[in-house]
Formats: sequence, C-alpha cells, structure tokens
Amino acid sequence: MAKCISCNKRKGKRNCPALGGLICAECCGTKRLVSINCPNNCVYLKEAQIYSIQRVEEKPVDFSRKQWDLFLIFEGLVYKFLQEFPNFTDEELLEVLTLLEKEYQTRKKNLFLPPLHPKSSRALKLKTLLEEEFARIGREVNELGLPIFTLEDFIKVLSYEKERIEKYMQENRNAGNNLFLQVLRSEVELIAMQRNKGAIK
Repeated sequence: MAKCISCNKRKGKRNCPALGGLICAECCGTKRLVSINCPNNCVYLKEAQIYSIQRVEEKPVDFSRKQWDLFLIFEGLVYKFLQEFPNFTDEELLEVLTLLEKEYQTRKKNLFLPPLHPKSSRALKLKTLLEEEFARIGREVNELGLPIFTLEDFIKVLSYEKERIEKYMQENRNAGNNLFLQVLRSEVELIAMQRNKGAIK
C-alpha cells in the first residue's frame, strides 16, 4: 500500500481530494482544515462534522412559549440569510450575536449606546436584517396593548444562541468554520418537515 501523501511515513488509507492522493488517518485528523484545505464534499470531513455534532452536549433550555417562538423566528431569519451567503461562518454569527446582545443589555439599563458594527460587510448585513425584524416584532402588542416580546425575551434568545455557538467552536476546532450553522440549518429544515407532515395529516 502507498505511503501517506502528507507525512510519507504511515500507510495512506484514505483518499484525500485536497492533496490528490492517499493520506493516513492521523494526518487526516490532525491537519484537516488546518494545513489541508479540505473541500466541503470530502467524505472524511463530513464524518468528522457529524461526529462533532453528536458529541456536543446541549443543556435543555427553559424558554417560555413566546421565547421559543422568538427563537424559531431568529433561526428562520438566519436560515434565509444563508441562502444568499452559504459560506457565512460561525465566527461571524457569533460576532453579530455578541453585538446585538450588548445593545439589548444597554437598552435594558436605559443607557445609550451607538450602533455597533461587525467586521465583515455580510455580518453587518445580517445584523441589520435582524435589527429590522426584531424592531418590527418588538412593536407587536397583545389584546391588552402590552408588548408581546420584552427586552428580556430578546436577550435570553440571543444569549442562548451565543453560548451554543461558543460551545461548538470550542469543542470542534477541526470540523470546519460553520459547524454550528450546519446544525442551525438542520434544525430549521427538521421543524419545517415536521410542520409539513402535520399539515398533511
């Protein structure tokens, strides 16, 4: 059997599309997305991502019904945004959420904070989209004329998603730069599929 195309020491057992040859499991695991520019369709990258998603333990969240509604609205907005920007990264989303959370925390204290801008133009586009939609939702009132969603609701959803992204990024450094966004996509698609099944019945 041929030697690993990367280290030239161990036997190459995996076909590496990025290097165009056989690579050993150790080099594949340690150099993946670090010194090897793995394509998204690589079988071994996909396996690593699935394994990474399965091993992240998520704590149950104590959302109220309306906070779950807000959470689903948020994930739906990000999902639509990803149709236009499929290469958007977890790090960019984390920055957007961090800035939004800071702005909402400041508003809760009745303090003024000028708008905060993320580094990338596409992150700014997502932040603007979320701000506009959250402002519209924030104006909705119930039958008593009270806001349906409070600042606390927005903060809780933003903080929860921020903590989730940080956990995925910390525990899965060699599984790509958009692992959490893949999870988000799957969640939105699963909920849509469940709703469609319910509608058919």
